[in-house]
This record gives sequence, structure tokens and C-alpha cells, in this order.
Amino acid sequence: MRILALITARGGSKRVPGKNIRSLAGRPLVAWSINVAKDIPEICDILVSTDDPQIAEVCTQHGALVPWLRPADLATDTATSVDVALHALDWYESERGVVDGLLLLQPTSPFRTKETVAKGVELFRANSL
Repeated sequence: MRILALITARGGSKRVPGKNIRSLAGRPLVAWSINVAKDIPEICDILVSTDDPQIAEVCTQHGALVPWLRPADLATDTATSVDVALHALDWYESERGVVDGLLLLQPTSPFRTKETVAKGVELFRANSL
């Protein structure tokens, strides 16, 4: 089974500027999502979709794949997570091969555990056709 972990980390937060790379307990907020996806065998890659070069650099340093900056039309307040995910999935499958599932990890949910993610992957596997 191949699952792509996708982290959506836009740079233009109005309420908390720079929130995705602000430190939380000693590491950037977005790094929590990257780290939770590591070492789960079914996850083939951890892809970050961002429009911000600083976020891209931090994510790359923490081991995520950041092959491009997100197009401006997908980095607005009104852009949907679905559109961002479809953009990332289309790119990934055309460049790296088909995946069985997409796991969306939002950087603003840093307290999820590796065990919770692994259990979700197992439930997906058990219910896949």
C-alpha cells in the first residue's frame, strides 16, 4: 500500500503571521506533522504544498518533499483544501507513481500521535476495496 502524506502550509496567515514555522516546544509547528508521518511503512512520501519559500526550506530541512511552490491561485484565503490536495496529487502521481490514498496532515494539529496516524492507515487498509 502506498499512501501520500500531504501537509498544506500556506504562508499568508493574517491572525498569526509565520505560524507554520513558529517554534512549538523547540521545533517549528510544521515539523510536528512531518515527524508524525515518518517511519510509517505505508507512507511513500511526505509532500508539503506551500507558497512560502521559508516554509519550504524548513520542511526540506525536516525531511519533507517540497518540489515546487504552490500556485498563487491556490494560496488565497478562499482556496480549498480539496483543490490544493488535487493539485498536489496530480503532480505526485504524474512524477512518482499512483498512490492508494492521500493522508492530509494539517500543521495546525500538532498533537496527533504516530499511533493515531498508524491506526488510521490500518483502518484505511482494512476498508479499501
